[in-house]
Amino acid sequence: MSVGRFIGFNTIFLPVFTFILFYSIIQLQPTSPSFRHRSLYLRDDGSFDMLIFSDLHFGEEEHGWGIAQDRKSLAIMNGILDAEDPDFVVINGDLITGENTFRENASSYVDQVVAPLVSRDIPWASTYGNHDSSYNLSREALYESESRYSLSHTQYSDKALGGVTNYHIEVLDRSGRAALILWFLDSQGGSLFQTKGNQTQTKIPGVVSNATVDWLTETHQQLIDRHGRVLPSLLFVHIPPRLFAETQTSESFAPARFPGLNKDYPLSTQHGLGLTDSRLVDALLSLEGLHSIHSGHDHGASWCASRQRPAPKIDQRDHSSDAPIFLCFARHTGQGGYGDWTRGARMLRVTVPEMADGSGDGGHVKGKVEVESWVRLQSMQAISRVSLNETYGQDEYPLEDVE
Repeated sequence: MSVGRFIGFNTIFLPVFTFILFYSIIQLQPTSPSFRHRSLYLRDDGSFDMLIFSDLHFGEEEHGWGIAQDRKSLAIMNGILDAEDPDFVVINGDLITGENTFRENASSYVDQVVAPLVSRDIPWASTYGNHDSSYNLSREALYESESRYSLSHTQYSDKALGGVTNYHIEVLDRSGRAALILWFLDSQGGSLFQTKGNQTQTKIPGVVSNATVDWLTETHQQLIDRHGRVLPSLLFVHIPPRLFAETQTSESFAPARFPGLNKDYPLSTQHGLGLTDSRLVDALLSLEGLHSIHSGHDHGASWCASRQRPAPKIDQRDHSSDAPIFLCFARHTGQGGYGDWTRGARMLRVTVPEMADGSGDGGHVKGKVEVESWVRLQSMQAISRVSLNETYGQDEYPLEDVE
């Protein structure tokens, strides 16, 4: 090759090769989706419709009946999405039954899980559950697969926190001001990915780590400082905190006041390897502006309940912590996993009210949010329609004969 042709080759192809190499390296790195996806906005009327898919359990069997089972799960998801047309979807853990899959085919199951959302251009975010970690499947592999989609708002948290999906998302009003916070916590569980060559399972405690609790409270205060006000928030975590079990066994728990499926008794809540969620519970009960906690994991539960917070300090009398905190299960969505109850998904219609004169915190009523919720079944019937407000737990609803 002549010197001139060599120089020409370098001039043309070397920059192209360098760009391709750089782009490939970037694509392989788990990155925060905040740099690549569109922001989330309230509708003009201040509402925001969210749909929760929980316990999809794809990949329980790679051949034969497993394929048909996953197709049924997709049909359920597609039908509910067509009925509700949400602004945003939360996939609240156990996307895959990791015990029955492998790292090599995990991405194909993620592609199946999100296909109904991609085809409708609906953004989503995930928390990972105890079945999303096993000897053959890691949370990191799941995130790597999810992060290829620009519609995914799932974020990769600091490794020191425990788990992968510890993050928050800000939902903006039409003027671009932050109006609502969505918290996502990783309740861990399952087994470590291939830590020993003899396929010995190394268990992971199914608990939100104390490091994550510290991150939650510190980030919450940082958001108050940044925005100059308490923003209302909702929180999503796969394995329910023990608050759910305490409420289920309390004397005030009644089907007419807290409608929904209540067949898992007692509930399976956060625990493991001698660890408890005591610090998490304390933090959640004192988190200003937190409206509700949403979990899955217990396939036989789909109720919402209210829980009073501890009495606020004298200097906190005007805080939104006077309001109860709401504890909600989604609905077992996927055909995989235990239980033969009717599948479905929980719908949340969240409205951030504004002051009529534009005053208040950034034009919004301080730390307040209105939430209407219902369960959409695979039959397309909508049940358990409730308003999660100050009188929830006192109001009575008609009993529904649906399991």
